[in-house]
Amino acid sequence: MSEVTVVIPTWRRASWLGRCLAAVLAQEPRPQEVVVVGRAEDLDAQEVVRRAARTPGAVPVRWLEVDRPGHIAPIEVGLRATATPLIAFLDDDAEPEPGWLGALVSAFSDPQVACVGGRVITPGLRGKVHPDAGRVRWYGKHIGNIGALEAHGPLELDGVMEGNWAWRMDALRNLRLDLIFEDGDATMYGLDLCLQAKALGWRVIYEPRARVVHHIAPRDPTLDRADLTARTFAYSRNMTYIGLKHFRGFRRAIWLGWWWLVGDSGSRGPVRAIGGALRRNGRPIGLLLTELSGKVEGVRWWKKARP
Repeated sequence: MSEVTVVIPTWRRASWLGRCLAAVLAQEPRPQEVVVVGRAEDLDAQEVVRRAARTPGAVPVRWLEVDRPGHIAPIEVGLRATATPLIAFLDDDAEPEPGWLGALVSAFSDPQVACVGGRVITPGLRGKVHPDAGRVRWYGKHIGNIGALEAHGPLELDGVMEGNWAWRMDALRNLRLDLIFEDGDATMYGLDLCLQAKALGWRVIYEPRARVVHHIAPRDPTLDRADLTARTFAYSRNMTYIGLKHFRGFRRAIWLGWWWLVGDSGSRGPVRAIGGALRRNGRPIGLLLTELSGKVEGVRWWKKARP
């Protein structure tokens, strides 16, 4: 197995981090190093890392600090600290199953593979999983919830989940973490990175054997997923930006019509919103203004980012 560093961003969730670290350190084969990235004031998490580092025979475990909010900052810290050919990112409230790491990095035997994402099992979650999860349809709709997809073997896709994935450093260093994703929990930044990689000729793989159990932990209040208005605005903005950035020609034209008039369940257009209101199901009709405002903001970001 190629050498791999496991990076775990954390935020005031020491008990979850302890469970995650114990499962990572029990992996066979083992990572070259584990890097935990958190805040200076998170003393409980630092103590968890010190205890893990003292485990007899354990791989090196380091604590690094980040001084700005958001989801992207700890990722950048982890990237700068990594010297191995592969880097894996893992949420601190995830618990890898035995064999997770070996399965996650196995696809990198193909030199064209840039990214591999694994299975995420969330106890009690009963979301719908489409057979084409992880793909972008011809008219631009991204099908999410890939981490819940049960598959018989590896699949080549357009995007995978960020909380359980690994990258080839030679590929990731040539990609860009755009400023738009600095806001909040960086909604859909993973899809943007995967599409960047594919545009350069790399492959993105889903490996269902690389399984983690997601024990949902409390979040930073500034990243609260219960804040429907803020999350809807961020998703609408970011997906608009991604579509304009990655689609060209006829596909962009088709996507624009669908995205602005119909949209998906996370960011509707007026046709979908009015239809839901008439059927008396779905999101509140009043949220449509937030969805459209987010899309307008995404256009502004795209215009600013163009060379």
